[in-house]
Amino acid sequence: MMSQFNQEPNANGMMNEQQLNQISNALYSYCKVMSVPKMGAAPAVITIFTGLIVVLLCVALGESLLTAIAIGAPISAVFAFLFWLAYRYRVEASKRLNSYLGEDGGQMMFSDFAYAQPFANDQFRLGRKYLYIKRGAVIKIDSIDDIVRVFTRSGVGVHAKVNDASGSASFLLCILPQFNDRPKIEEIRNAVRERQMSE
Repeated sequence: MMSQFNQEPNANGMMNEQQLNQISNALYSYCKVMSVPKMGAAPAVITIFTGLIVVLLCVALGESLLTAIAIGAPISAVFAFLFWLAYRYRVEASKRLNSYLGEDGGQMMFSDFAYAQPFANDQFRLGRKYLYIKRGAVIKIDSIDDIVRVFTRSGVGVHAKVNDASGSASFLLCILPQFNDRPKIEEIRNAVRERQMSE
């Protein structure tokens, strides 16, 4: 398969510094996960502010303060849970990426990404050693347990179930239309299995 970067390793199989910089920049731009994220104050502020707005609206509509709080608290809890899920996803994704980068300075990953196959309208790319999720995680192919489907309001979410040294997790690969999604999911699953078998 032709590289989109037109980069070839040198005689000893390694890439020079210019090649590594070019491909590492492309990888970072694609995956958007480089370091362990910090939660920050924004989620807490948004969660509290949302709860207060709901409480004030309920009071303005004639509800008692206790009733308004009883309505606002669960809504705030939902926001907090969603923020926590997003934070957990980013932490797990970045831990895996940083672990792989630490193994050899990222040379294998950068080389693998340069030749990775765009898949599912480029929502992710499939390499020989790694799977790269757009604006998400990098996953080792041999750590993927299965490719599963999860229904969402906008389509079918295709998730990679992962089990490796960083623990078990599920990462969203792509969203497919609800109609005729099974053949595409099977194609993705077979492609991942083929990479696993080739090692």
